[in-house]
Amino acid sequence: MRPALRIDGLTVRYPARREPALADLSLAIEPGERVGIAGRTSAGKSTLALAAAGLIPRVVRAAVTGTVVVGKTDALHATADALLGRVGIVFASPADQLSGSKPTVREELAFGLENLGVPRAEMDPRIDAVLADLGIAGLADREPASLSGGEQQRVAIASIVTMGPGLLVLDEPTAELDPEGTDAVATLLDGLSAAGTTILCVEHDRAILERCGRNVTLDGGRIVEGTPARPAIGPLAWAAGRGRMGATVTLDRLGFRYPNGIEALRDVSLEVRAGERVAIVGANGSGKTTLAKHLIGLLRPTSGRVLVDGVPTDDRTVQALAQTVGFAFQDPGDQLFERSVEREVGFGPRRLGRTGADVANLIDAALTMTGLPGERATNPYDLDRSVRKLVTLAGVLAMDPALLVLDEPTTGQDPEGVERVGRIVEAMAAAGRTVIAITHDPAFADRWFDRTVVMAAGRTVDRPRPGA
Repeated sequence: MRPALRIDGLTVRYPARREPALADLSLAIEPGERVGIAGRTSAGKSTLALAAAGLIPRVVRAAVTGTVVVGKTDALHATADALLGRVGIVFASPADQLSGSKPTVREELAFGLENLGVPRAEMDPRIDAVLADLGIAGLADREPASLSGGEQQRVAIASIVTMGPGLLVLDEPTAELDPEGTDAVATLLDGLSAAGTTILCVEHDRAILERCGRNVTLDGGRIVEGTPARPAIGPLAWAAGRGRMGATVTLDRLGFRYPNGIEALRDVSLEVRAGERVAIVGANGSGKTTLAKHLIGLLRPTSGRVLVDGVPTDDRTVQALAQTVGFAFQDPGDQLFERSVEREVGFGPRRLGRTGADVANLIDAALTMTGLPGERATNPYDLDRSVRKLVTLAGVLAMDPALLVLDEPTTGQDPEGVERVGRIVEAMAAAGRTVIAITHDPAFADRWFDRTVVMAAGRTVDRPRPGA
């Protein structure tokens, strides 16, 4: 039987990188097989996914040698229509997937089917089945842009699965999902594999990899045996801005309703002490990011108050709050725009009025904390998404905030990256700063934070630290 996907001697080198992303890689996947791709950050996993889906070099520019064959089609030289409907890829970020032009989730899913010429009578049953399988049937009539990041990711997965490709390529599909969403995706993949869909799934999550029929580990762009040893991340120290104290946060019966009528926060009250580390957990769509955006003034209360250091945020601009609050977004694409890592990291402190050697010292400190000194001259968009998240974090650290707010800081990180983010939280707290983080990772919350707050349906419930 001809493999569904055969890769022989594939080497991929991006224009701005010295080392190849993939080096002489060969891999065959049989029809109906489900293969997991594991490995550290920058191991070449996303490049493999792009090549398997036929997007390199047709869409993503790179120097390529070797072959990638899907069925009988040369994917490296195929036109888009040659693979249309046969190969589907789910990206790590829903912003890279969703059309942005459809008013409802149902119409977003119908968009792909329309391009395949599927009769209208067949569309709704296919859409309903996938929405039900992913546990998002209740979102069918919602506007995609109004959903949380995790909800959008499930919609992105549904939009590709609904098209019924014979080869399904997934690049960290559960990175933005809560445990319930991750389990729903794993179960969906079980069913697709049993029905004959060939699946190539790039993942860090063991819950997904353990349900694959076979796992392949990449390191340095090559297939390796076992799990490569990781360098230990020891304690870090934030040396900049000595003497600055952390900020207090008070949410006083905070309520927020979006213009579309969705009530995201309901009578939320919370006190965070200066220097405290607080993790906020909860299901996708529970209101976590909405709450966090109030701390930097991106959203304003519909009811109640938000106070930072005892001062209400109502009449303070985002720029004024940025003197105290540093906010790292869930999606690095919402934050990055400069042409080099060094310029990106230095932008914030300069906007806050820092100059000269002060800015240089802040850049050095932030790059050291995030492990990025060697990437100063690199364009952030030439880096893996998980590394781009560290660039955004470095940019926020360089502003030397009294309150550090992190929205899903470990999304897409390998274990080394998760450890580094935890060490950064530890270091900022040791320097007296306040840290609030949104996370789906309960182990990360329990290890690195003093307290965990659980959100559900726009409300908060305190959960004590284990052993406290």
